[in-house]
Amino acid sequence: MSDQKFDLALAFLQSQSGAAARILEQQPIEYVAEFLSSVPHTLAATVIAKMLPQYPARLCKIFDPAVSAGLLADMEISLVASIMRYTGKEKSKQLLGLLPDKTRIACRLLLNYSEEAVGAWMTANISIIPDDCNTEEALDRIRSEQKIFDSGTTYVVDRERHLKGVLKLSTLIRSAPNTSVAIAMNKNCESIPARTALVSAQKNPAWAQTDNLPVTNRNQQLVGELRYLDLRKGLEQISTTIAQPDGADPITGIGEVYGSSLLALFNTVADIAHAKTLPRS
Repeated sequence: MSDQKFDLALAFLQSQSGAAARILEQQPIEYVAEFLSSVPHTLAATVIAKMLPQYPARLCKIFDPAVSAGLLADMEISLVASIMRYTGKEKSKQLLGLLPDKTRIACRLLLNYSEEAVGAWMTANISIIPDDCNTEEALDRIRSEQKIFDSGTTYVVDRERHLKGVLKLSTLIRSAPNTSVAIAMNKNCESIPARTALVSAQKNPAWAQTDNLPVTNRNQQLVGELRYLDLRKGLEQISTTIAQPDGADPITGIGEVYGSSLLALFNTVADIAHAKTLPRS
């Protein structure tokens, strides 16, 4: 395979990871594992993240456990948990033990919930501050954790982790340093139970005003945040299976040159892998 086609294939993996995932899902699983092991780690993780979780789970059974854990560590926690549901108890336990502590703890929390429930799709790693601090202390806490949260939202809880309110980062910055968080926060903060079915959660009228809802457990303690984007992903996943429509061409509409280069690269790796398995004469 020429260097130009090789570069085209890698560019395709990077820029069209979803289309690449669709192509690879149609190939023999053993060869896909060999192929993804031959490309840069970050590209492999990006493509695997676009696959339906059943497929990465099968790959995890072929990869060396350390390789699987390394790839999973680069993915969103909700996706990792989703993949774990398909790997089986023994493999799941093995891989969890190899993941970073924060990832492992958050993943186990999500695995406690049914795949059809809000808790399985929430973000567990969220910004939380106590209601007995002031806005200056709250900003210091956020900075010390060195976290940047997409929603720009910080949740306020009491010492028993009960949800008390929500604070936007913009409000924290504008507030006087000694302002009590309990005064600055928005107390009209609607939450959603972690065990709520996704189909029911979608009907919550609060989505008309926000893209993120705090998630609470049965004791009304804050356990995470559900993004509307993740809600949609969850609904799509529980109603989707890996199947290619009859007569469908996985390359159509995504660039024949790039797609063909990807298949050429894949076939080259597959041929090498096949040659390794042939008995010597």
